[in-house]
Amino acid sequence: MDKKIGLKRIIISNMLIVLGASILAIVIKSTLPADVNVEDFDSTLVKLIGFPAVATLYFIVLYSHCVMVIQYFGKKSKLSKLQIGFRFGVVFALIYIFGMQEVVVEASPFDEWGFSFVKYQFFIGITDALPAFLLCMASSYFTLNDGFSIKQKHLLSIMDKINIVIFVTLTFLIQRAIGYEIGFLDSNISTFPVPTYLWTIIFGIILGLSYLYLYPIFSKEQDIFILPFKIVVLTIGVNWIVFNSFIGLIFDGVMVQMLFRTGIDILVFYLSVVIVHMWIVKVKNSTT
Repeated sequence: MDKKIGLKRIIISNMLIVLGASILAIVIKSTLPADVNVEDFDSTLVKLIGFPAVATLYFIVLYSHCVMVIQYFGKKSKLSKLQIGFRFGVVFALIYIFGMQEVVVEASPFDEWGFSFVKYQFFIGITDALPAFLLCMASSYFTLNDGFSIKQKHLLSIMDKINIVIFVTLTFLIQRAIGYEIGFLDSNISTFPVPTYLWTIIFGIILGLSYLYLYPIFSKEQDIFILPFKIVVLTIGVNWIVFNSFIGLIFDGVMVQMLFRTGIDILVFYLSVVIVHMWIVKVKNSTT
């Protein structure tokens, strides 16, 4: 077993890792073609401190959350520190890559959805995802004591996993569809309905898979309400909210909408997973 790592080393290491990941994200973005007109960013914060400062603060907050969940939840896991870092890194990277593909054309340099939009958003997502993945690996390696491999109890069966992904995808699709059609969620549904719904289905699948990929880190927790709360709300949820808040930080008058839509996303996601877990427990109890 590794020697216990001191608190001072953990804090300093994570501060340097967050700063390094933030700088890397900004440097990578600076190498991409400047298709975005910074003058279009009209939020009060951008006018007050400038876009570069806003972007830097955003990455620091986003990546700080990543290391916080690694430190708080990772140290309690029995998985190896590299497995922990890899799982967190993959999940955050997937959220950024696929989250950037949400069909919100007016927030991009393009006037319509198409291959150019998808390609541009993909590379933007990669510039967020790669530093996040490297950050998770570095934070786990330098700040966690290595766990030991044990046969974990309370893991999900194949059918349980399939049910979670299907139910999460369906509920995410339904709640977003209601928001799109009624109009309380701003969207491009009227101009680009097919890509909007396609993204909604794909991202619902990503959410379900992300929950399953993080589950082994948290599986020691058996409470069917607390376990999903830790994964869905405190880990994926907070990060998804911070990730989406960037639009609200640079454009005037959209922060409330971004917080509302992501808040609804996470609430429905959480309730969906709880319902599936309750059903799993009921089935298992009925067969014993």
